[in-house]
Amino acid sequence: MRRLIYPTMPILAAVILAVGVNSARAAGTAGALDTTFGNGGSVITALNSAVPLAIQFQSKGDILILVNSAAVTEVLRYTPAGVLDTTFGANGIAVLPSSFTGSSMAVDSSNRIVIAGDTVSTNELAAARLTANGALDTTFGSDGIAQTNQSCCDAAGALVIEPATVGAGADDIVFCGGLFPTGRREPSTTLLARWTSSGKLDPAFGSGGIVHVVGPGGCTALAVLSTGELLDANGTTAQFEANGALESSVTGGTVAASAATQFPGTTVFQPDGEIVVAGPLFVGEESRGHNASTEVLRFTETGAADSTFADPSFHFEGSGGPDIEALPRSVAIASNGDIVVLGEQITYSQSGEAVVNGLARLTPNGDLDTSFGSDGVETNTVPSGAEGFELAAIDSESRIIAVGITNNYTEIFLSRYLGQ
Repeated sequence: MRRLIYPTMPILAAVILAVGVNSARAAGTAGALDTTFGNGGSVITALNSAVPLAIQFQSKGDILILVNSAAVTEVLRYTPAGVLDTTFGANGIAVLPSSFTGSSMAVDSSNRIVIAGDTVSTNELAAARLTANGALDTTFGSDGIAQTNQSCCDAAGALVIEPATVGAGADDIVFCGGLFPTGRREPSTTLLARWTSSGKLDPAFGSGGIVHVVGPGGCTALAVLSTGELLDANGTTAQFEANGALESSVTGGTVAASAATQFPGTTVFQPDGEIVVAGPLFVGEESRGHNASTEVLRFTETGAADSTFADPSFHFEGSGGPDIEALPRSVAIASNGDIVVLGEQITYSQSGEAVVNGLARLTPNGDLDTSFGSDGVETNTVPSGAEGFELAAIDSESRIIAVGITNNYTEIFLSRYLGQ
């Protein structure tokens, strides 16, 4: 059973993803599996009840994956060649304290790994930091964990490391998430927190380092502007001053750093501040598995629809129909502005579910990129037992890293696809 069915997306709407079946794409073409990575393009790691939550790169191209595995939060590191790096943590896996559950991840200027999440016993917002090589960084917070006495959160949040050019100091940490409504028909609230690089809540931000306001009711993407101001996207957008005060209007600005809620990560900021959103578009009743395609939309930083964007909608393979769902799971923006959307296509029948991995690439104006895959789309069932893609990232050489689950949550896989 899939763990997540997307709701109809709010104002910053949904994405439709269509892909042609092209598992035998010619080697060396954009959209083809990079056979120099892992074993024929993929690497599989066995874990217990694995759910991949975030992907990041360190400066030398090493790939970090944040995973909740059974009752433990772990970070896995793979080399750029697609091999689990045994010099990291314990044989390639760093295990966080059992008192902490992580949900989002970022890498600072020293390659240290910051994970935001909550405490297991009290459900309080907290952050943990690992050294560049996967040891708990005891110089951060209290023995590696920074707590807040602030309850958190109704979904995974976005985590940004502030660059030295903005904010109070290099490597300050900003988290954005959402809190459950306090009563029936009450709105969700947006939670912001900022820690200094030493793991202390920043007293110059909000009230003792914490801000919570009614609008926009959560956080699916967060941007730090060059002015130190913050932009929060969650169906609507909100702008905050550098000290955490909610501004009366959204004016936008130059993005210095940004992050999305990576699981599922279907809302992202572009470097120019515009917002790309992907989601399913259902025909008929969603609960009955009727036809669903993927739609991609783009909005200005003020939340207005971008009239220059093509707003494509498509299936990963074929043209869809009853009991066929193309579901986007993650979006990534390339350095040239191309938009990569990863997910899955599920076909339901009396004999069960047939799932294929799907990926598509759009040009900056929203058209399917005909130089990628087969007219912009690609599908496969690699590796065997794959249950669709969950996370996407683009490396410094424009290659696409896709992360997914295989064999009923007992393994995660990484695959790499050529970008050019």
